Amino acid sequence: MKTETYSTGEAYNPAEMAERWQKRWLEERVFVAPQPSERPRFFAYDYPPFPSGSLHMGHVRNYTIGDTLTRYKRLRGYDALYVQAFDSLGLPVEDAAVASGKTPAAWLDQCIADMTRELLRLGLSYDPTRFFSYHEPSYYRWTQWIFLQLHAAGAIYQARTWTDWCPKCRTALAHEQVYDGCCWRCGAEATKEQQANWFVDVQAIAGDLLRGLDKYDFPDKAKVLQRNWIGRRSGLFVSVPVEGRGRALDVFTTRVAVIHGATFLALAPEHPAVEELLSAEADVEAKRNLVREMCTLPRVERMKAPERAGVRLACHAIHPLTGERIPVAVAPYIQIDLGTGAVLGCPAHDKNAHRFAATMGLPVVAVVEPEDGTEAEGVLPYTGEGRLVSSGAFDGMETRAAEEAIAAELVRAGAARHGETYHVRDWCISRPRYWSAPIPVIHCETCGAVPVPEADLPVVLPTEGVDMSVGGNPLAQHAPFVAASCPSCGAQARRETDTLDTFFNSAWSYMRYCNPGIEEAMCDREAVARWVPCDFDIGGTENILVANFYFRIILNWLHRLGLSTESEPFRSSIFHGMVLKDGLKMSKSLGNIVQPAQLIERYGVDAVRFQSMWAARPVNDYNWSDDRASASRHFLGGVWHTSLEILEALGGAAADDFDAAGMTNFEKKFESNLNFGISKVEKAYETLELQAACNNLMLLWEKIRKFWDRAKSRPTAANRALIRRAVLDFLVMLNPIAPHLTEELWSRFGQGAMLAQAAHWTDLSHEHHERFSGRNHLHQPTSC
Repeated sequence: MKTETYSTGEAYNPAEMAERWQKRWLEERVFVAPQPSERPRFFAYDYPPFPSGSLHMGHVRNYTIGDTLTRYKRLRGYDALYVQAFDSLGLPVEDAAVASGKTPAAWLDQCIADMTRELLRLGLSYDPTRFFSYHEPSYYRWTQWIFLQLHAAGAIYQARTWTDWCPKCRTALAHEQVYDGCCWRCGAEATKEQQANWFVDVQAIAGDLLRGLDKYDFPDKAKVLQRNWIGRRSGLFVSVPVEGRGRALDVFTTRVAVIHGATFLALAPEHPAVEELLSAEADVEAKRNLVREMCTLPRVERMKAPERAGVRLACHAIHPLTGERIPVAVAPYIQIDLGTGAVLGCPAHDKNAHRFAATMGLPVVAVVEPEDGTEAEGVLPYTGEGRLVSSGAFDGMETRAAEEAIAAELVRAGAARHGETYHVRDWCISRPRYWSAPIPVIHCETCGAVPVPEADLPVVLPTEGVDMSVGGNPLAQHAPFVAASCPSCGAQARRETDTLDTFFNSAWSYMRYCNPGIEEAMCDREAVARWVPCDFDIGGTENILVANFYFRIILNWLHRLGLSTESEPFRSSIFHGMVLKDGLKMSKSLGNIVQPAQLIERYGVDAVRFQSMWAARPVNDYNWSDDRASASRHFLGGVWHTSLEILEALGGAAADDFDAAGMTNFEKKFESNLNFGISKVEKAYETLELQAACNNLMLLWEKIRKFWDRAKSRPTAANRALIRRAVLDFLVMLNPIAPHLTEELWSRFGQGAMLAQAAHWTDLSHEHHERFSGRNHLHQPTSC
């Protein structure tokens, strides 16, 4: 690294400085969240790390953003709650432990201790009294309690369904955890498995989830994705009777005008009615095997191949308007998560239905004559507007008018109802893996699935005697855990061995942060009312696109059940990009990992923090650069040495009194530049443009340094006061990003309370207002 030469002799020693101040902050409990007050409050939620190894630069970036905003808010007079935990349940922990040859419990002890030290070494201002880990029974006891409340309300249920499955991770996947047909975690192609799984009912709250997106400042990418997941469509639910079945099937349509052209009823292979209808077939096993094959097709292949042959059933459906018998078929192109999973096929006016009808030899009946008067048969499938033909009493009507008329007739006849359907699927929350919170259910041959009584919580995950080498879920083969008595009848029963998706376990953690020591309830409702919703959740792609969605689901249900006054967990979200090396994502497999501990040793923690914020806007990816880290160290070293030089020249005395009216033009210009620079930095913090904050801090320091270079040779009362005030204001503004250096210099300039302890931003603005020319450049506390 380039040798730095300065006029003062005291070296810049960031390692010693960081260690000393971090120890003092801890001993004096500086970051312990304050008791309720009249001050505004701020709560930033950092998605916690999986304790599966050392910190990486993605952690550094994520947590420095959260810490910077929290420190800034404290300086502005806010009470701050800033807490961290360890997401210590789930697949990454289990796999890492197995690779190490240890049990997850034994492996976690050392991992969490190491990562806690690394987090605190970054100077993160977490409340040290609130650290906890999700694998602690005192925490997941309340996850199980939430499961029981939702289960009792009908919001959680068990069903045997075709579920997305990752063969590499050996676990079920929720619908949102499959990207382009692949597992979101490992990238393996997802398959389909028929299993009994536990689900959270998302359909019931889909409308609330959609409306909730308008309540807060959410990244556009994530907002669009969640809207697409939820996928609301307004239309008509039409009842279609099926011969030999006691009740009609619901079909959802958004284009009822072409219903007279419906020549078959198509069912998704996973539709619950398929097995019932197959049971009456003569060749049931052969058809059942064909249906099973359809279910196992990857989603992308199914959607791209509607011409693939389906299964024609022997039964018929009854057309809801004409009363005619129409064929019933199981069709691979019908998706169970679109509408109701049942469709009236109108092959003359739908591309997928047309291709399927051609493959299966089903009739095609055109009922819309194109607006240009051409024959419909010549342009099939015709999907535009026109006039109805072959539609009985509705012949000659424009399709737009026919929509209302036909819908009204079906509703009048009791054969349809208006409504909405949502694309979102119910959330699969059970995983056939060991290391997560046990599902609090006992299976009895007589009583069925019986919830564990609340008094028996927590159902503790065994940490000893579990054979991790067995195939499948080792928990299912751990006899002491499996054996149980039925809570209802007392008979011998077996405990549920699937465990909860880690997102279900973490989805309420921010509420627990408000008072993690409470034992008699899942959370301290008074504390939650003060701190929730969180001002920000801060994370990467996985967090903001997926975890955020599940957090919203759980809180919406808790709100519906009267267990929360809030229905949305976050006011806003910060979506940060990845840290790259040589243009590629940092990963162990590529051998391009940059270790934060090594960087801190080389450059100092403040320089690593500054570089992380300076490299790019939070939302953008950035390529790691040793040059920029070195430049950050050089900049902070310059602040150190120039500040000491100024302090030596000024002495320990307070600023001299002076007459502002007698300031020179040079001094007035500097004061104007100072005010302008401060406003630029403040705006950057308020708008979360942290890269701009770093750039403006560097520009402002250059102006301060140039002013000092000229003023030190001819000191006046005004320029002595100006330079002192400028340095102190600058230290306050730099503090959120470089807390150790600024705390040390603040102390040496003889200031009272630590920067970490008081609302110095507000105090300094008041002092500046009184001393100088009436321009109050820093306003009072406001929310971001």
